[in-house]
Amino acid sequence: MAGPRYGRMGGLTENEKPKNFKGTLRRLVGDFKPYQAALIFVAIIITISVVFTLLSPLYIRDILNDIIANPAIFFDEVNGLLALRWPDILIRFGIIVGFYFFSHFFTWLSEFLLIPISNRYSYKIRQSFQAKMDRLPLAFFDRQTYGEILSKGTNDVDSVSRSLQGILSSVLSSLFMFVGTLIMMFVTSWQLTLVALAILPISLFVTIFIAKNSQKRFKAYYAKLGMLNGLIEENYSGYRIVKLFNKEKETIEKFTNINNELAKADRMSQFFSGIIFPAINFVNNLGFVGIAVVGGLIDNIGNMVAFFILVSLFQRPFQMLGQISNIIQSSIAAAERIYKIMDEPELPEPSKDAIQTNEKIKGKIEFKEVAFAYKPEQPLFTNLNLQVNQGDTIAIVGPTGAGKTTLVNLMMRFYEIQQGSILLDGKNLKEYSYPALRTAFGMVLQDTWLFKGTIRDNIRYGKQNATNEEVEKAAKAALAHFFISTLPGGYDFMLNEDGTNISQGQRQLLTIARAILIQPKMLILDEATSSVDTRTEASIQSAMTSLMKGRTSFVIAHRLSTIKSAKLILVMKNGAIVETGNHETLLKQKGFYAELYNAQFTGNNQIDSQSEEKF
Repeated sequence: MAGPRYGRMGGLTENEKPKNFKGTLRRLVGDFKPYQAALIFVAIIITISVVFTLLSPLYIRDILNDIIANPAIFFDEVNGLLALRWPDILIRFGIIVGFYFFSHFFTWLSEFLLIPISNRYSYKIRQSFQAKMDRLPLAFFDRQTYGEILSKGTNDVDSVSRSLQGILSSVLSSLFMFVGTLIMMFVTSWQLTLVALAILPISLFVTIFIAKNSQKRFKAYYAKLGMLNGLIEENYSGYRIVKLFNKEKETIEKFTNINNELAKADRMSQFFSGIIFPAINFVNNLGFVGIAVVGGLIDNIGNMVAFFILVSLFQRPFQMLGQISNIIQSSIAAAERIYKIMDEPELPEPSKDAIQTNEKIKGKIEFKEVAFAYKPEQPLFTNLNLQVNQGDTIAIVGPTGAGKTTLVNLMMRFYEIQQGSILLDGKNLKEYSYPALRTAFGMVLQDTWLFKGTIRDNIRYGKQNATNEEVEKAAKAALAHFFISTLPGGYDFMLNEDGTNISQGQRQLLTIARAILIQPKMLILDEATSSVDTRTEASIQSAMTSLMKGRTSFVIAHRLSTIKSAKLILVMKNGAIVETGNHETLLKQKGFYAELYNAQFTGNNQIDSQSEEKF
C-alpha cells in the first residue's frame, strides 16, 4: 500500500497546540456524519486492499516451502539438461503480481473516493465560515485584525481541508493494517510475534519523543512565519510611510533578524522531522536481527521470509503515525480556531413578525436613556437622550473618541445597546429586520471603499437593478460624471482593488454617487467631502443639500464650516451631548462648541486638555 504524501502545511501562525484536542476531534468527526455511508464504503475498499496485501506474504511462504520440497529446477534425464517448471513458475508469479496489483488498485480507489468527500467538506466549511461572517456583530471585527480573520478563513480552512483526505486514508489503512498484520503474524508464528512485539515499546518511545520535539520546532517555525508575514504585509501596505521617514534600513534589519530566526527554526524542525525515520528504521532493524536469530533456531525459511514481510507491514502504521502526527495536531489546531469563530455569538435574530421593508419608514429617531459601552469597564454612553424629527439635518461635532460615529452605528444596530431603547418612527429598532433597517440609511464615509470592477458596478452596489441612466444621473448629481467621461471606457472603466487607479477625491465622489443612487430614507455623512478641493466641496455641498431635503440626515463633521447651515448641531464630549442648537446660538453660548470653532478659525487653542483636538 502506498504511503501518504505530505508537505509542510502553511498558514498556522499561532504558537500553540490544540487546547481541547479530544473535543475538537469529536466535533470534527461529527461533521462527517452526513458522509457516513460513503466512509463505510471506503473502509470496505481499504479492508479489501489490506487483505490482498496480507495474502501475498502467505502465498510467498507456501511457494518457498514448496520449492524447497519440490525444486522448480530439475534434471531432465531425456535431454540430459537442467530444466525449469515454467507453467508452475508463471502461474505462481502471476498470482503474486495479482495480489500486489489489486492491493494497490484498491488503495488508489479508496483515495479516489475520499477526494469528493474531502471536497464536499471543505466546500461546506467555507460556506459556513462565510455565512458566519455575515451574521457576526461589528464588535467581533473590532476585536480581531483583518489579517487574523483572513488567515482563519483561508489558511486554516485550507489546512484542514487539504489534510483530511490524506489523514482519513492513512488512519483507516493504518488501523486495518495493524489489526490484520498482527493476526497474520500470530497465525504464522506466535514465537516470532512475541519477539517483534518486544521491540514495539522502544519504537513507540522513539516515535513519540522525536514527534514531540519536532512539534515544538514546527510551532516555533509557524510563529516566526506569522511574524514575518505580518511584517511584510505591514511594510507593503505602508511603504510610503517607510520611505517618507527613511526607515528602509531599520525595516531591512528587522526583516533580516526575523528571517534568520525563521531559518533557524526551519532547520531545527526539518532536522527532527528528518531524523524520525532513520531512528525508527534503526530500532526496527534491531528487531529484524532478533527475529532472524530466533527464527533460524525454531522455524523454516518459508515462514521466516513471510514473517519478515509481515513485520515490515506491521511497522508501516507506526511509520505513518510518526509522519502524520504533526499534521494531525496542526489540523486539529486549525479546526479549533475555525470552530472558535463559528461559536462566536451572532447578531440577535429579529422576531418572526419583524418589519421586512423600509417603504413606510419616515425617519424620526429617538434615543431614550441609552447606555452603551464597548468594554464593560469603559462606558461611553450612560444616559443618552435625543430626539430627531423627520427631515431634520443634524450635525454631530466633538473631539475624537466623543462617540460621534458610535451614535450613528447604534442607529443601524451595528452594536447592541446595554440599556434604554432607540426608536425609529416610534418603534423599537428590534422590531425591524436588519435589511429593512439598514437599507433605509445611505452612508458616505471618510474612508472610501470600492471593489475591483467597473465604475458602473461600484456606483450601483446598493441597487443592483439600477439602469445605466439612473447611474449616470447619480454620478452627475455627485459631480463625478465629468471625470468619469475622461477615463478610458467611461463608466466601464475597470477599477483596481480599493480604486487605487483613480485619485482619493475621485473615489470620494463615487461613494457619494453610490449613496445618491439608492435614494435612502435617511443619510449619514461622515466628513463626506474631506478628500475634495474647496471648489468641488462647495458644489458637492449644494448637491448634498438638495439630496438631504425631506430626509433625516446626520452629518459628522470635523470642519465646522461645513455644518453652519444645519438645523441642529449636537456637540458631544466624553460620550454625552453637552450642547445643542444651531451655529449662531452655540457661538453665543460661548461654550465648548465656541471653543472648537475659535480654535479652528481664530487660532484660539484654549480647549480643555482632555478634549483638545485639531480640526
